[in-house]
Amino acid sequence: MSSNPRGGSANPILVAVASWLIPGAGYWLLGQRARALAVGITIIVLFVLGLLIGGIRLIEVPGYGDHGRPLVVTGGGSGSVVEETSDNFSSGPWVMGVHPMDEIRNKPWSIAQVMAGPLALAAGAGSVVASRPDARGDTPGVRSHSRTNELGTLYTAVAGMLNLLAIIDDAYRAAHREGA
Repeated sequence: MSSNPRGGSANPILVAVASWLIPGAGYWLLGQRARALAVGITIIVLFVLGLLIGGIRLIEVPGYGDHGRPLVVTGGGSGSVVEETSDNFSSGPWVMGVHPMDEIRNKPWSIAQVMAGPLALAAGAGSVVASRPDARGDTPGVRSHSRTNELGTLYTAVAGMLNLLAIIDDAYRAAHREGA
């Protein structure tokens, strides 16, 4: 346990989890209010700017295809194929249950983006919903093109990596009883 300038104590694991849930919250628990606000606001604004630049569809959610439907594994053995299907999983098991590392390797930016916390999870859910065609077959959320998509993806990934650095830093500070 560590002491903060306000006299309380903070468990490093609690600090790390709080910092992932709400960027900057770990510093807040340590009593470092200015740092908490600076880090939290920076990470959230950077992530939201990425979404505004590239659109919600820049978040590629592992286990879901371009049309917001689950990816399933069909066939068996070396002849297995991953394909997008309807939401009922009737044509095979979900790819994240069978080949999770391969699917994450196909969408590497998702690892960095998820470090931004529940904000990234909500954006991922929004991306899946925006990818699904409506009754007329039109996709409401259009995927951005070229550099715009790349810049938005980069912004969201950098926000996640900054939050990871903040998580490591505030958990370290909690474990080593640093007050500054």
